[in-house]
Amino acid sequence: MLERLEIHNYALIEDSVIEFDEHFTVISGETGAGKSIILGALSLLLGAKADVQSIRSGAESATVAASFHLGGGVGEALAGFLEREGLDLEEETAIIRRTLRRNGRSATTICGSMATLADLAAIGAELFDISAQRDHQSLLSPHRQLRVLDAWAGSDDLLGDYRAWYEEHQRLLREYQEMEASLSKAREQADYLRFAVDEIAQVDPKADEDVQIAQHVKIIASSEQLFEQLKMATAHLHEGTGVVSLLRQAHGEVGEAARIDDSLNPLVQRLESSFIEVQDIYESLRDYLLSINFSPDELDTLQSRLALLQRLKKKHGPTLEAVFTFFEESKARLALGEEGEVALQRVAKEIEEAKLRMVDAASKLSGLRQEAALRLAATVEAKLRHLGMQQARFSIEFSNTAPTTMGTDAVEYLICANPGMELLPIRSVASGGELSRIMLAVKTSLAASDAIPTLIFDEVDAGIGGTVAIAVAEQLSLLSESRQVVVITHLASIASKADLHLVVHKEVEDSMSRSHITSVEDDSRRREIARMLSGDDSSEESLLHASKLLGQRS
Repeated sequence: MLERLEIHNYALIEDSVIEFDEHFTVISGETGAGKSIILGALSLLLGAKADVQSIRSGAESATVAASFHLGGGVGEALAGFLEREGLDLEEETAIIRRTLRRNGRSATTICGSMATLADLAAIGAELFDISAQRDHQSLLSPHRQLRVLDAWAGSDDLLGDYRAWYEEHQRLLREYQEMEASLSKAREQADYLRFAVDEIAQVDPKADEDVQIAQHVKIIASSEQLFEQLKMATAHLHEGTGVVSLLRQAHGEVGEAARIDDSLNPLVQRLESSFIEVQDIYESLRDYLLSINFSPDELDTLQSRLALLQRLKKKHGPTLEAVFTFFEESKARLALGEEGEVALQRVAKEIEEAKLRMVDAASKLSGLRQEAALRLAATVEAKLRHLGMQQARFSIEFSNTAPTTMGTDAVEYLICANPGMELLPIRSVASGGELSRIMLAVKTSLAASDAIPTLIFDEVDAGIGGTVAIAVAEQLSLLSESRQVVVITHLASIASKADLHLVVHKEVEDSMSRSHITSVEDDSRRREIARMLSGDDSSEESLLHASKLLGQRS
């Protein structure tokens, strides 16, 4: 519910803080006192276009802020915003604020975090709704009308079934399109792919083969130098007084000395290990020398093989690993080209099956909606008659649409307020008073299903009086039992039913006009009701009538 509204430097309001009752609040005041300013301030919190002319004279900015207690739960848009911004509600309260500046820019915050106008519009629409001539009205949106009808019809289960098949149908369509695109591409490239696959298969490259061959070629190309250097190394190790012979002699000499001083035994062992290691190195080098037997033919063969691998990398590479990947992908594309038609036909069949299920679910959903629409229209018509629109006709018109997440129905709420006239969309109704009464009838009919917690009405009393005004007051009072209701009114019969009565009055101070909002109770309220009845808040007759109206409320 709307708990508190703060308005600073907006139009005639310099600084005002308004607190609302959780059930039924009325706002009254003489014409021109500034009641519409409150409505304009609230509209800003629904994302309405900002006008710098509304900034109070002498001020550089105007600010409107509202706090909402959300004990009934958080709406989808606000929940998404809080999650995205990493925020938590404090004491189940959300504060939205909008500031207008003279440079034409505006700033919006929601729960202290910067937000866009799109965020503001979506979140504001979950928190409250304004019914006023040419102002924001959620029920004028066909999409909203369909959602409200679904809430009235209790269509969650059927809508869930439909959406499951709709999403499956969409998934299969995407799969079909992707397969078809791949198949078409495979057909176009089939000849090239076959040639490439055959070419790679004939070469039959192995992992890292190019690196290994390149190293082998390098060795063969330098075989003479390699032979000479290793031959000299083996001579140094073994021939004449080579390292092996010297180590053998040193091992013998130290061994003799160790017989005298056994502390030299570790050195004997180390010399023995060194001798064995060097001897092994020598033998390994000797064997390697004996194995060197590279022919020019082998070099040519290896270089030819390397050239083949390099050609494959240039065409399909840049590495052998990339060649292998291309090879596997090309075989898969060729397989798709050969088997794709069968797979495509299978998916096409699944699409038709899903479509049949989706159409069947949409038909059941539409049937439930149309039956519910008749009941809703009858209920709204009855309420309109009670609200003084005796000849009014209300209807919900259906038309078919392409499948969407909401089904295949489009709806339009139609009204005929006067006999002999045709039914027209409620958004085309010219009279603000009629429009507000229509909205009141619809909203009271949907009180149990419409999730918006705060409903604000303006001009609901336009062109009515007497018993109709009393009926409107009763409907508003009834609605306030399940929703927070705020009404801007000129009618005493409506104002007397409220739980909280706010009065807007205008004063001139220091040559500046200012609007003030005050709460009235007891005698002050009785005098305001009397003023609304006759324009005279001191008339004994008006005061007596006001007391009677207030007494009836109690």
